[in-house]
Amino acid sequence: MTRQEALKRFQEQEKEYLEEKKLEFYRGIMENSEELAKVIREAFGELKEEVLRLDKEKIMFFHVSLLRIDSLNGTYRFLLNAMDARWYLDTEPAKTTFSLEFLFSITEEMKGRLMLDAGKYMGKVNRYDIENILQDNAIEWNRILAAELRFLFRDIEENQDFIEIPKLDTWGIYWGEYRDSSDLIAFVDREKKTQKDWERALRQSKEQEDVLISKYWYEMEVADSDSSERLFLFNQFENCTLTQISFDYANLSGTRFKNCTLKGCSFQNAVIRQADFVDCRWEDNNFSGADLSNSIFLEKDIPFLHIEPEQLQTILIDRRANA
Repeated sequence: MTRQEALKRFQEQEKEYLEEKKLEFYRGIMENSEELAKVIREAFGELKEEVLRLDKEKIMFFHVSLLRIDSLNGTYRFLLNAMDARWYLDTEPAKTTFSLEFLFSITEEMKGRLMLDAGKYMGKVNRYDIENILQDNAIEWNRILAAELRFLFRDIEENQDFIEIPKLDTWGIYWGEYRDSSDLIAFVDREKKTQKDWERALRQSKEQEDVLISKYWYEMEVADSDSSERLFLFNQFENCTLTQISFDYANLSGTRFKNCTLKGCSFQNAVIRQADFVDCRWEDNNFSGADLSNSIFLEKDIPFLHIEPEQLQTILIDRRANA
């Protein structure tokens, strides 16, 4: 057996084990969500002090990256950068680091198991191969983490330290690898949008369905539009008025409606999981057949939604007294 054949066989034999550990990592995110939020809050507090100390121009880009060399050392540290509109050409970004070792620590157990299993291959699978496997694993897990953090970062503007960081009206938080691939997990684009912007995006989505994912609609008034069967994943509507819009059979999972007015809109058979409706005004909307699982509504709004009893069992109710 050649070394390449041995490595291929080893990877196949460990595939199920690696999948089990990936699921364990995902469960760890859920179980440690409070600690994760605490670490990130503290990191932005430290970042704020750096931004103010450096007297930075208004920030446009926040980039969180897993440091490969630290993951090799088993520390799993992340670099948090704040940069102005020049992005990577910003010569003096504000920065801080933080560790998520409590999430990634199971890789040490994995390393021991993989080293033991590699022994049967008589040196044809070595520790460098295992380190590469664990590195690839960490990068994949980091993408899983980024996807879940979209929900945590949805309320980032309520964080006092983040509020005090001077920012442009358009900014984004990216999570990924250092100067490499990353995912946009939170963003704001507070430039007023129009019905023309909306209709243009809908036309583009006919040829490229993902064009409507992670869009930001600010102070937009739009009416009489067929937006059915579209992908509106992680969209944000802020200070918008939506009148007679059809979202029938659309997917609005992770979408947020903040301080919006919705009149005569139809969400029939739409998928609206883990959406967030904050300080909205409702008038004659239709949620018949919609999947509202884990979507958040204010308690005071429930009588105006006219949702079905089965749907009422699946939503999350925000009972803030002053909402």
